[in-house]
This record gives sequence, C-alpha cells and structure tokens, in this order.
Amino acid sequence: MVRVFASMAGLLTLTSAALAQITFNVVGYPSAATGSFGVSINGQITKLTATEDTFPVFSGVVPTATSSVQYSYVELDATGAAVKTEAFVRQLHNVTATHSYNEFFERPTTKWTLPPVPYTYLATWPSYTKVFDDDEIATIHVTADVAQMAALIANPQNDTKTDIRVTFRWIDHNDIYTQHNISFTNSGKSSKEFQKQAYKFSFDTDYNQTFYSRPNIKLRSEVSDPTMLREKTYIDLLNSAGIPTQQAQYVRLFINNQPFGLYMMVDDIKKSFVKQTIHGGDPSVIPGSMVQMNAPLVTLQADLIYKGPTNASYDASVYAPVVLGNNPVTDYLQQLIAFMKDLQDYNPATTPDPVGYWNNTRLDLDGFLRNMAIEYLAGAYDNYWMSGSNYFMYFNPKLGASGKWQWIPTDFDGTFGDGYPTSTQSSYQTWVDLKTYDHPLISKLILNTPAINALFETTLKELIQTVYKPEALFPRIMAYNQMLLVDYTWDVSINRTGPGKVNGYTVADFNNNLLNTTTKDMSYSVKGWITDMSNSVSTALKFTIPAGVANRVEPPPKPTKDDGKNKGGNASGGNASGGKKSAAGSVVASTGLVAVLVGVASLVSLLL
Repeated sequence: MVRVFASMAGLLTLTSAALAQITFNVVGYPSAATGSFGVSINGQITKLTATEDTFPVFSGVVPTATSSVQYSYVELDATGAAVKTEAFVRQLHNVTATHSYNEFFERPTTKWTLPPVPYTYLATWPSYTKVFDDDEIATIHVTADVAQMAALIANPQNDTKTDIRVTFRWIDHNDIYTQHNISFTNSGKSSKEFQKQAYKFSFDTDYNQTFYSRPNIKLRSEVSDPTMLREKTYIDLLNSAGIPTQQAQYVRLFINNQPFGLYMMVDDIKKSFVKQTIHGGDPSVIPGSMVQMNAPLVTLQADLIYKGPTNASYDASVYAPVVLGNNPVTDYLQQLIAFMKDLQDYNPATTPDPVGYWNNTRLDLDGFLRNMAIEYLAGAYDNYWMSGSNYFMYFNPKLGASGKWQWIPTDFDGTFGDGYPTSTQSSYQTWVDLKTYDHPLISKLILNTPAINALFETTLKELIQTVYKPEALFPRIMAYNQMLLVDYTWDVSINRTGPGKVNGYTVADFNNNLLNTTTKDMSYSVKGWITDMSNSVSTALKFTIPAGVANRVEPPPKPTKDDGKNKGGNASGGNASGGKKSAAGSVVASTGLVAVLVGVASLVSLLL
C-alpha cells in the first residue's frame, strides 16, 4: 500500500523566505478540455497546473508574492489567454500563510464563521474524523464508466441494479483525498422520483478503503426544500439535545467533469455509525442489534405495535436489520419483538413506577423524549410521531445495567413547514390523530402516562428556552443562507438529464422561504415556523422565553486526532485531508510538499 500525505503547515518550515513565495490553489473545471487556470496579481497572470492526481485543483508558486498579496483567479484557454476573470479580489486567509486555500473559481469565500448553536443537554462528539466540517462547502469529484453512469441516470428506480465502481476524490479547503474502486449508486425512496438524484458511496474497509472512519456516506439532494437548510438545522438541534445523530456537510458533486449539484453529505447509518458515533470509535464495544424502521405505505408503518412472537408477523421492508447483535439470523427481531410485547402489555394506570419501568432496562427515555420533542417542534411529518417512519432503534449494551434501546433518527427534510398539506401547528395533544394509526410510544407514554408527560413538557420547555427560539437559531440559519447562496445559484442553473420531477425552485424561493411568506408548495417559512411554534408552546405551557443566547450545559470538548485510536470524535467537523493514487487511497496537500509513506515504516519527504 502506498499512502501519500502532506500537511499545509509543513511548508512553513521548508523555506526561509516564506513570505516571498506563495502557492496558489484554485478548484475549477475549464470550459474546454484544453483550458486551465491562472492567478492574476497586479495584472500579471501566472499559469497554474493540475495533474491526474490533483485535478480539478490547479496549483502553482508565485515566487515574488507575499502574504499581503491581493489576487484573482483567471480561466485560460489553450494558448494561455484569459477567458474569464473573477469579478472580485482575494486575500490570503492569514498574514503568515504561504499558500492559499483550495478556492473554488468564482466562489468568494471558502471558510465561513458560523454562529454557535447553544447546547441544551450533555452531549459527546462522535469519534475523530477529518470530514463534516460544516463551515465550508467541499467538492466531490467522481470518475465513472460513462455507460454505467448513463444507465444509472436513465433508470433511477431500477432496484435490481448493482452498484458501479468509481474513483472518488474529496477536496476541501486544505487537501485532496483520492480512493479508487469505490461502490457508488443512487439512494433514497421518494428522492428517486426527481431528476436531481441522491447518491451514496460505500468504502470497503476489508480492502483498506477508508474515508476517515466514515466508510458509508450519502449525498442528500434536498430537492423538496427550497432553502436547502431545513435538514441541517434539524441536525444542529439534535446535536444541541445530545442525541447521537448523522453529521452533515454541504458539498458540490461533479461526475466525469460534469456538474451534478449541491448536496448535503451525511453519515449513512450502518455498523460503522454505531461504532464511531454512538460508541465514540471504541473498538472494544461489541455492538447490540440495530433495526431500521420505514413506512412504505400509510397502512404499513413502523408503529411498534406487537403483532406476534416471530419475524413472520412483521414486514421486512418495515423492520429491517442493520446489526444483528445477539439475535439469530433466522429471528433477527427477537429483542425488538420482546420490547413491542412489553409496550403492548404496559398499562399506564397500573404500572407503579412508569419512568423506571421504561428507563431502567428497556428504553433510553430521555433520548426518546428529546427526539419526540424535536419532531413535534419542527413539525417532522415523515418520522415516528406522524408517520411511523425514518428512525432506527439500537440496543445499546453500554446503557443501563445490561443495555437498553436507544432512538436514532434519520431523514429530516420534511420539517419546519416542508410537508404540505400536513405541516400545521397545533398542540402536541392534537397534532396527530392516533386513533386510526396508533403509535403507542406516543399514545401510551407521552399522552397517557402523567409522569412521562411531565418529563416531555419539561423537555419542550428546556429546548425552547435554550435553543429553539429565534435568537438562538436565526443567526446560524442566516449564515447557512449566505454560505449556500453562490452554490445554490449554480445548482439551479444546471441543465440535468434523466427522468423525474423538477422542483422548479429559484434563488428567489431560496431566500423568500426563510421569511414569513409561503413559497410554492411550502406551507410555512423556516423562520416563521420557529417563531410561531416557540411562542405557541411557551404560551400553552405557561413559561417565558428568556432573552439572550447561552448554553444550558457546557459544550462537549472537541476531540483531536491524538485522543486515542478513533476515540473521542468530531460532530460537525475537523479539517479533511486529500488524495493521490494508491490501492487503498491517498492524500495530497496543495502546498508543494508531499510526504510519501510506503507501507507503514518508511517515510520520504520531497519538495515538488
């Protein structure tokens, strides 16, 4: 195995004239195959170059440039003549920099400052990773067989298809990372009905494929949300509430040098998610069972209603195993069926200690109530409370004396008024009619067990007083809006091919649906929903919303690479590394220094 790694910081020690030699790096796709890019300083253009191992990052050194330099990038034709020049002037990210970031052509800002979201409950970060840095928009560059890719686009709902194998290249502000022979296909259910497809990558760790301890990732198209920030805001709320959840980062996707769009990259909830996010990367934990819950039809929901003692009583498309744990292959729902039987037999009126009955050995009750509080506050129409769908249950062996079930939510685009015509605001008692399709964890625990109901209302109060209020969420939301604007404008300009619906959203919709106005099929604006819901719940439960923004608990310390082998972690970021060709993947930094690691023992440094 050959692994190539370079650190941007390393260049600082390599030259005594660091302020007189600057490396510039631009990410771009020339209009013509023979084109390239350059950097313009005081009207003087220096051509930048890309190699097979770095494309679409074009780099070059300007020996006379200093860290105070002002510059712009220029697209060049085959003769080196300027085709297009950026309409703005750039500066390096700090006064001691000897290189630029990997800066996307015509995107003015690479790294953003995002206002923090206050923490409501104690939380821990997932294990350390170099991805999910939510203050930048990364680039994923894919090279695939042309015919296979065309077939994938033409038949998105062909469930009998096999994954195709691609070369995957990740480009963030700092580095380039490449892996070969990666499994790739489209993903989702309703998202396959749209022309802008959702996708997923799977890295085979058995063959030394890796993506920084996150071997399963999905690219969510966000086609139903004109703002493209509802789901990310929901994840921020889950992090604030200390709920183990998928992390997210926005990315641009290019396949075979063609633009595919702006996406939100998230963890795919697989066995690696259990290890890295729930157990902080601890390799000593033997995972319990995990089941994925879906609702393929309104009459076929993951409602957790007991239907019988064996797997045969439960539709496999509704309750799907992800990790078996101690369950036999032939009876993989054994533990979950026992939980559903307890739920059927549970009587709120006669159980002497209902909180202890559930929380001591059966269910992480605090986590469940926090999940349901956020579902209600955000009006999540496609999750458990309303639809019996889009969640996982994990039997966590580290909770309680001998383990208990933990609630893991997923898929949050149908929130904050994106769920027309079902996105309406009402009291939690009347929000969903459970008479026709019962969801007994709601009806029995939250609505009909006074002690648990009191805990739920306290959870609503603490969330609204800390994080679910305009003062706490709007600064972050507006920062996302500004961060996404250039890329959203680019996304809606793409002329896509293939079958499927086109949502027809515009840049005007992207901005307008943040405000107190409706947009196309949105029943609410994002900010309007949060304002009205926080006010109505505080009025109904008779509490005040304090002014100001403050953590209710201290934020968890962000782990670093040195926090043990994959222990600790990073919920929304760390900086990523990049790649060069090798069987198992590779890294190249865009600074001019490359360190080549052969096997695990020999290290050779060279200056490019």
